[in-house]
Amino acid sequence: MIDRNTLRVKSPVFAGLLFILFALSGCESAQTPDQVTRSFWTALIDNDLTTAEIYVTGDSRALLASSPHDFSNITSIDTGKVIIDGNISSVETILNSEDTSLRPRPFETALVIENEIWRIDYRRTLQNMTGTVFDGFFKSLQNLGEKFQNQFEKQLPLLEKELESFGEQLEKQLEEFGRQLEKKLPSKQPKPQPDTI
Repeated sequence: MIDRNTLRVKSPVFAGLLFILFALSGCESAQTPDQVTRSFWTALIDNDLTTAEIYVTGDSRALLASSPHDFSNITSIDTGKVIIDGNISSVETILNSEDTSLRPRPFETALVIENEIWRIDYRRTLQNMTGTVFDGFFKSLQNLGEKFQNQFEKQLPLLEKELESFGEQLEKQLEEFGRQLEKKLPSKQPKPQPDTI
């Protein structure tokens, strides 16, 4: 049987603990830089600009709204090393593309504390991403270099034959020039001295 006196004594304590528990669970817990980074990039990948704006600084909202956002080829996001230095933070971020020929390049998502909440500094993040913009350009240069090398390797035997032929022709012309020179210049042989043996 339950003793009602015991419940009454414990009830206020139990009710107080329940109240504190509900009050604390109702408060929005502060997100870490990693969580903010993941939420922000997930919103951009999902083309949800309204949600993405929640995670950027007030100064970054106009830039975010005016920037092109085509992340349709991004399949997932990975985060790595998190560095927190006072009111600024950076999170290593990798956007994985469905195009497997592109090597994922990590960049730093920049964050600052604004109104006691971690927010994305989108301007700094874009600056950190500039390397990824050039991935396609560098890949094109690499492909061009490989094509040039392949063509050069194919042409190398022909070039060697041409150089060998040119060398032989040059040698023949030099020999002919030497013979003509000998014909035109009289050969002077030294006259023997009378007192020599």
